[in-house]
Amino acid sequence: MALVTTSQKEEVSVASTSTSVEEAMETEEGSSQAGASAERQNPKHRLVHLDLKGAPPKLSYLAQVIPLFKKFGATGLLVEYEDMFPYNGELRDLAAAHAYSQEEIQQLQELAKEHDMLYVPLVQTFGHFEFVLKHDTFRHLREVDMYPMALCPSNTESIVVVKKMIDQLMAAHPDVRYLHIGADEVFHLALCKTCKLRLAEQTWTDRQLFLDHIMTVLSYIKVMYPNVKAIMWDDMLRETSMTHLQAYGIGEMVEPMVWCYLPRLSGTFLTVSFEDLWKKYAAVFKSAWIGTAFKGATGSSQYIVPINYHLQNHMAWLAQLDNIPSSLTVQGWALTGWSRYDHYATHCELLPAAIPCLALCLQTVVHGGFTEDCDFHRKVSEELGFSQTLQVQLVPKIKTIAREGRFPGAKLFQGVHVLVNLDADYIEFLNGDSRYTGWMTDYHVRKNFTNPCHLEFIIHMASRLQEEFTKLHREMDSTLSEMYDPSTVEEWLVVHFKSPIDKLSEILRTAKTQIERYSSRTTCSS
Repeated sequence: MALVTTSQKEEVSVASTSTSVEEAMETEEGSSQAGASAERQNPKHRLVHLDLKGAPPKLSYLAQVIPLFKKFGATGLLVEYEDMFPYNGELRDLAAAHAYSQEEIQQLQELAKEHDMLYVPLVQTFGHFEFVLKHDTFRHLREVDMYPMALCPSNTESIVVVKKMIDQLMAAHPDVRYLHIGADEVFHLALCKTCKLRLAEQTWTDRQLFLDHIMTVLSYIKVMYPNVKAIMWDDMLRETSMTHLQAYGIGEMVEPMVWCYLPRLSGTFLTVSFEDLWKKYAAVFKSAWIGTAFKGATGSSQYIVPINYHLQNHMAWLAQLDNIPSSLTVQGWALTGWSRYDHYATHCELLPAAIPCLALCLQTVVHGGFTEDCDFHRKVSEELGFSQTLQVQLVPKIKTIAREGRFPGAKLFQGVHVLVNLDADYIEFLNGDSRYTGWMTDYHVRKNFTNPCHLEFIIHMASRLQEEFTKLHREMDSTLSEMYDPSTVEEWLVVHFKSPIDKLSEILRTAKTQIERYSSRTTCSS
């Protein structure tokens, strides 16, 4: 952090296969880890997060995969629009050129309703405000003028913009029961002169300034949309004192989504122990959510999904359930699938490449655990069209690449597996114990002290790699275009192919130029 696909006509419907994970869920959903109650093990909701700020899929693709989400255990969607929402009027600059239309927003909600899934839209209200603050029109709302991440809570125009964003989002989602207000990772807080002055005058801490802004947002939602319950990420609350949380009354206004994407939830959660965290949250809130990750949590430029890493994350959370006080109701899980680390970052794993991981993670939550020989591992693999159980250990280099899979985006899933091996071969060629590193260093080239015998082999290897990159580039260009808009396709291909293809072209030019210096050439086979 975080490809190729067939046409819709060629894709085989997973729903038509004879062995149904849905049937298995009916018989096994009550199972759980020892010690955890069935209610805790299987809370009401399992939301799949759609992070649309990076690689937003076409609606035609989402229409194919949302039924799969439901089949494997999802009960709802957490939809993070950012600039893919069709803001209008004074906010029209916030919408990307390829933003969804109002009609598409309605279609997406209808898809969820058709499959009896909860729909939770997410609107940023404090941090991760880059898609707003990058515009000159709104630059004056930044907490730090140089950085576009967080708005200034002391600028009276900030809350005006936030309210307008909420109103436009809610107008497009009149029937939702929940609204997620983001509010995570406010990295720049209480840094401007106005905020510092407020802190001094009110004798506040920076966390009180945070709470003041969030409570203003939450109060607006409660007054204007009384039937809507707010959710927020919990990270900015972890180090906020219980006294302050209770004094502001935030527990009556919002449900925190407690997130951690690591494979092991060790004794500390940032600088706060889980024991203290649950004790504090139970004293403040009535309900909370769990936030896990099925992709987008292992590197900002990751493109292949490390399935085992994410399975371990979900199993760690399952083990944590017994530590949550019974007075704190766990409303559900949100399985996040990040597409970018922030608005300016490149893509991490694309959704089609993560479908198998998502399916296994959902089933892990449903059944209360995972082992490689568990029954649902086999059933999920069969449902997705694999002849063998899915490999969960995938990196750094995959030993075998299955040209299999019958699910929407299967060729894309296969393509990233081809790419990870190709990248490994390329890195080995550049940096390993090879002819290139031994006989064609910058020193050798500068001194024209090269051996044609080895140069010919270097040309052979570089040509092969270049041909394979070019072929895969062509395949992925075609397949990505079926699911994504042109800007997404262009970005993904440039990021993952331009550098190696350009470097290999440079190596070939240099090697051929060196060989041309020799009037007679000797061929050396290897």
